[in-house]
This record gives sequence, structure tokens and C-alpha cells, in this order.
Amino acid sequence: MDYLRRDIKTIKVSLLIIAAVVILFVLRLFSFIFIPLFLALFIALLLLPVLNWFESKKIPNWLGIVIIIIISVLFIWINVKVIQNTSIELLHSKDEIITEANHKINPILAKVQHYLGIIPDPDAHRNIIDFQELVEKHSTKLFNQVSTFITGLFMTFFFLAIFLTGAHLFESFLNRVTNHNEHSIHVFKEIKSSLNGYIKVKFITSLLTGIGFTIVALSFGVKFAIFWGFMAFLLNFVQLLGSFFITIVLILFGFVEINSTGNFLIFASLLVGVQVGVGGILEPILMGKSFQINTISVLLSLAIWGFIFGVVGLVLAIPITVFLKMVLERIPATESLAKLLSRVE
Repeated sequence: MDYLRRDIKTIKVSLLIIAAVVILFVLRLFSFIFIPLFLALFIALLLLPVLNWFESKKIPNWLGIVIIIIISVLFIWINVKVIQNTSIELLHSKDEIITEANHKINPILAKVQHYLGIIPDPDAHRNIIDFQELVEKHSTKLFNQVSTFITGLFMTFFFLAIFLTGAHLFESFLNRVTNHNEHSIHVFKEIKSSLNGYIKVKFITSLLTGIGFTIVALSFGVKFAIFWGFMAFLLNFVQLLGSFFITIVLILFGFVEINSTGNFLIFASLLVGVQVGVGGILEPILMGKSFQINTISVLLSLAIWGFIFGVVGLVLAIPITVFLKMVLERIPATESLAKLLSRVE
């Protein structure tokens, strides 16, 4: 009898693993649909309180949705203009920046490789990194992905309008499906409220990080300060990796731009201070224990969803994991799995 139960348990676990692999494969296969779908859901949860505020002010639902869509389009248009203007300025000063980067960074890399015994003479290897080739290579890739980005953007707005329109209808649909089960409705509202709270906190901390980076860059006369702030805002949604990446990139750019060693050290310290203050102190306080996920789970989540959805998967990885954690916590049979995702205090 014990053998039979053990075999049944093994079969169940095997079927769950197979089902998970199949689901991940389908998500990756149809990622061109699921990426804008999940991204629209992410934005809809962030904008839902705005829609509820419109409703409290007796503004018709359709008008509130139109206003939100227009504001979203304006927000994206402003960001596109920032990137466009930055690209124009970058093209004009590209040669100067590349020359400075070659002059400052390559000698240091050569000395490090000489110290490690990789090269015998540091002065004989002045161009370890060809910044000209690096810029041209990635510029070509960027232009090739513009059409894909525009298509995904239109699909995202389409799904966003659907989510915002049907936000209030979903609860009625859930009532019918669960036969007005109050516990199910309560769990749904709790998860929706918690996930919405997580996204709002992440948006606020990302915005503060972007503003902080912009102010620091402007204070030290570093070029493209607004662009760096915008990138810090976006990449801060990518847990751990995004904030680390943008900080290192901006520090390197500041190293090229700032001539004084003392000013550069202050500049780098302020950037690290912004990240530590907002991401390391303020964000955990605002998030609370319910949203805390351990580092291993974060890295696995980034790896899985990044593999499935690419760059967008890195942004959506943590919200998806937080959602799964909240669902698992509310099912008695899966509480132990939720504890595996939680951060140990």
C-alpha cells in the first residue's frame, strides 16, 4: 500500500514537471502574443487605481480609459523624444566619446591584463576594446529591433484597453464561476490589491532612482543626464541585475567624461548611494515582508522568464514570481513552496 501511494505521488510530481515544461515551451513559442499581454496586465494593475479614482468622480468608464490611454501614449512619446534627442546628440559627439573611452579605459585594461600575466607589455595593447566597432555593432542590432518594438507597442495598448475595460467585469465573471463563493472573491481581491501595491512601490522607487541619477549626472556635467535617468528608471524594474548594470555603465561613462579623479570618486559614490538608499533601504521598507523573495528565487526567476520573453521577461519576472508566491501562500497544499520563495528573516 505504501509503495502504491509513493508511486502515485511520484507520478503526480512527474506530471506537474511535464506540465510546467509544456507551459513554458508554449509561452516561449507564442511570446510575440504573451509579451504584450503580460506587459499590458502589468501596466493595467498600475493604472487601475487611477481608473477607480475617475469612477469615484463620476467620470464614465469609457472616458477614463480614453484619458489613461492618451496619458500613456504621451508618456511613451516623451520618452521616445528623449531617446531620439539623445541619439542625435550621441551621433554628433560619438567620435569624441569613443576617443576619450579608448584613451582612458583601454590603458587601464592593459595594465590589469599585464598584472594578471595575460600580456607581457601593457603599452603594446592599447586597444583591447574597439569602442568604434562595439558602438556600430549594437547600433545595427538596435535599428533592426525597432519595427518589432513598434508592433509590440500597438498590441500592448490593445490589450491594455481590453484589461481596463473588463477590470470590473472580471469580478462578476468570477462570481458566476465560483457560484458567489465569498472566500474565492476575497482571495482574488487580496491578491489583486497586493500585486497592485507591489507594482506601485516598484514604480515609485524606480522613479526616485531615475530622478536621483539625473540630478547626479547634471550636477557633474555628465552628458545625456535625462537619458541616464530614464534608463535607470526602466532598468530598476529588473531586480538586482538592472540596477547593478546601469550603475556600472554610468560610472564608466562618468569616468570617461569627468577629468578630475576626486570629482569622479564623489560622482561614483553618489550613484552607489542612490542605489543603496532607494533600492537597499527604502524599497524593502515599502515592500514589507509579503513581497520579499530570496536571492536564489530572484535569479532563477530572471533566468527563466528572461529566457522565455527576453528583455521584457526580465522586467516581468519579479511581478510574476510575486503573484505566484501569493497564490501558493493561499493554497494549503502549496504553502511549503511559497516558503521556499520567501526571504529568510
